[in-house]
Amino acid sequence: MDCDALRNDQWERIKGFVPGATKGKRGPRTNNRLFLDALLWMARSGGRWRDLPERLGNHAILKRRYYRWIEMGVPDDMLAVLAAKPILNG
Repeated sequence: MDCDALRNDQWERIKGFVPGATKGKRGPRTNNRLFLDALLWMARSGGRWRDLPERLGNHAILKRRYYRWIEMGVPDDMLAVLAAKPILNG
């Protein structure tokens, strides 16, 4: 099990709170689940953006998206909902 990745049940619970369309002309526009996995990696490792493993995506693009989400208040909204009923491991 990858400790830097959301489980399916965790993703199902929070996917409705992430911004961005799920469909574009050529398929999904963004991979929000992979983006959240990158944020988990950052939080757990204490690493810098440029240290992100390539499997998680381009660090510059992810960094821009992170700051856009901060400006929109997305993490605060997600944490408020999750704090009401925490997701437990197991």
